[in-house]
Formats: sequence, C-alpha cells, structure tokens
Amino acid sequence: MRYDLVIVGHIVLDQVVSSGEVRGPMLGGPCTYAGLAARALGARVALVSKVGRDFGKKHLAWLRAKGIAVDWVRISISSTTRFKIEYQDSGRRMEVSSQCDAIAADDVSVIPSATAVHLGSVLSEIPSSLAIQIAKRNPVVSLDAQGYLRGILSTGEVREKEWRNDRLLREITVLKVSEQEAAVMTRADFTIRQLSKLGPEIVLLTKGRRGTDVWSTEEGAFRVPAYETSVRDPTGAGDALVGGFLITWLRKRDLRWSAAIGSAIASFVVERFGPSRFGTRKEIEERAETIMARTVRVKGG
Repeated sequence: MRYDLVIVGHIVLDQVVSSGEVRGPMLGGPCTYAGLAARALGARVALVSKVGRDFGKKHLAWLRAKGIAVDWVRISISSTTRFKIEYQDSGRRMEVSSQCDAIAADDVSVIPSATAVHLGSVLSEIPSSLAIQIAKRNPVVSLDAQGYLRGILSTGEVREKEWRNDRLLREITVLKVSEQEAAVMTRADFTIRQLSKLGPEIVLLTKGRRGTDVWSTEEGAFRVPAYETSVRDPTGAGDALVGGFLITWLRKRDLRWSAAIGSAIASFVVERFGPSRFGTRKEIEERAETIMARTVRVKGG
C-alpha cells in the first residue's frame, strides 16, 4: 500500500495541566495530532516511531482503530517519551519525565512508500544526519523544527536551545516553525521571507491565537487567521495544522486553502482536551471558508 503521509518521530504521552484541570496521560506529539488531522481528511497515514514497553497495547490499538498504520512502531527497552505540560498566564511550561531511544537508521530503512513524509521530532530523536537521508529519498518532506530547538535541564524542564542545520533546511519542502522558535533559529528579528531563504519551498510560521503566516516560492506570503473559538487545551494545535495543511496541499496545491484547512482542524483540537476531536470533513470546510474570507496577503513578507 502507498500512504498519503508517513510521520516519523516519537509518539508521546502527555499530562496536561490547564486552568486547574489535570488530564492524562494522553497520546500526543506530531505522530498523534498530525496523523489524526490527516485522517480527518480521509488520508492514508502510517507512523514510524519508537515507544517503550510502558506504552501499552491499548494505545496502539486505539491508533489502529482510528485508521493509522502502526506496523512500523518499534518497542524499545527504554520508557516512552513523556511530557508534563502546564499552561500558565506567562505561557507554557514543559517537563520531560522519560525519553525513549532515538530513531536509528535501521528504524527507517523500511519506511513505507508515501506521497509525503513529515519529520515530527519532539526531542531531537531524529538525528539531523538521518533526517537529511530521509529528505533526500522522498520528494515531499516537511519538518517541524520544534524538536531540535528543545533542551532539557537537570530538573527535566524543557528550555529552548540554539539549532540550525542549513543542509537539512535546504532539503525539505515545508518548514513549520513558531515565532519563538524562528527567533532562535535566525538569532535576530525576522520576516517569513527571510525564513524561506533558509531553503524550504514553503514556510508555516505559527503564531498561536494570531494565526499562521504562510509563504511559498510560487504564491508569496499570506496571513491566515486562527478560527475564533473557545480554547481549552492548545496542545497539538500546530501539529494538527501541519497534518491538515500537508494533505490538502498535496491534493490541491493551493497554499491559502491548505493553510485554512489546517487552521480549521486546529480550531477543533483546542476546544477539548487531548486528541479527541478533529471535525468532520464538512465542519472543517465550513470553518476553512470563514478563515479564507479573512486571509490577507503579506506585503513585503
């Protein structure tokens, strides 16, 4: 079988603390949120990942029941990567309680055939050299920079660290990065056009409640708003946006519509805790139409 999207990275277990509510452990990370967003659009999705024996068969069974292929998920002697995510007035605080083994060349030697591959690292578990190899072997590859920009303090708290690999950035098709991460990568003030000069054909610059700026070599830059809704848990919103964007772009090659679809799916995710709702195809398209109506071109971006 040929898949529409293969996602490489650690499936994680999240404990989320928000407004005094504690939830989890819940499935998390790009494998979960981007994968389920793509499935909401009817895409064929497979994961290439590593989890520990503590992960449990029920989680793999749940993903399989959602239509995601988990045949390439390997079981490690190390514990599953786990995060504690706490939302405060000052922002988000993350701690790592366990970290699974890095993904090795043997783990990706049999990546299933796919139209696109998403490199969804959460804690540098995909070595840059291996990511470059994957990118060279596949025509459409997207990269979430977040995993390479995270360091872990002795307390387990996650803090940003400097990272930029120009060789990898030149090989990828789509770069997804947050404003804060982009500032670390460029070590300066930046525009989305400056980010594009790092090498990718498309850049998704996520800005939380202020939406997403998107740029491509063919269409230029646009500001895509977030759909206005009640936010209970923003965990995974950016990952869901990427999953929705990739599948729509592969099918339509329409930058604005693809970003609007991604933003629409993200709006369903934030309304509930965990990866519980991504919207029906009809609901997603209805919200995407509203988002498209408010999308504007970024001059000089």
